[in-house]
Amino acid sequence: MDLELIYKDIKEISPLILKHKIPSLIYKEITKCLKQTTKIKKNKLSCLLEHVNAGKNSYQVSLPFNLIEGSFLQAYIIHLGEYYRCKYENLSFEQASRTVRMRRNEDHFDSYDLWVNYTKKGAKNKWHSHAGSLSGVIYYTDCKGSPTCFEGGFSYKGKKGEILIFPNTYKHKVNTHLNKSERITLSYNLYYK
Repeated sequence: MDLELIYKDIKEISPLILKHKIPSLIYKEITKCLKQTTKIKKNKLSCLLEHVNAGKNSYQVSLPFNLIEGSFLQAYIIHLGEYYRCKYENLSFEQASRTVRMRRNEDHFDSYDLWVNYTKKGAKNKWHSHAGSLSGVIYYTDCKGSPTCFEGGFSYKGKKGEILIFPNTYKHKVNTHLNKSERITLSYNLYYK
């Protein structure tokens, strides 16, 4: 399989917001990562590893270093960022290659800027933007009852296995989650070298 085949179905769903269906092998890798973060969430000491963020999700936790470094998930997200640069900055793949990095929090337990949002009924995430150059969300579960709302009035009802990428300054939020089933997403930040 080559990169063109992996990213062939990327769609612009709103100006500057791209959507892609995550390849099944990447989704399986995410599932393995969530087994580890769910163990962290259920641990009596989970507050020590909680990822403190702008929202009021039920629990947020960064993926541990060992689950990210050298993973296909990390490479997939970085190449998606390079694709984004090619599309919106009129760069060739050669020009964009090796220019995108996942934000890393040096000397901090939060690891990279790749974290899981566990959202139970009643939780919400207020208007916010992210650090870096590009940001995004991975929908691990269907989120049709709790769409991601973007500034300018656009909202997206994410489906299981989809990923969005957009400029880090693009404000977004999730209104109060009303479903009984837990909403699980992953968020990430990329920057340009």
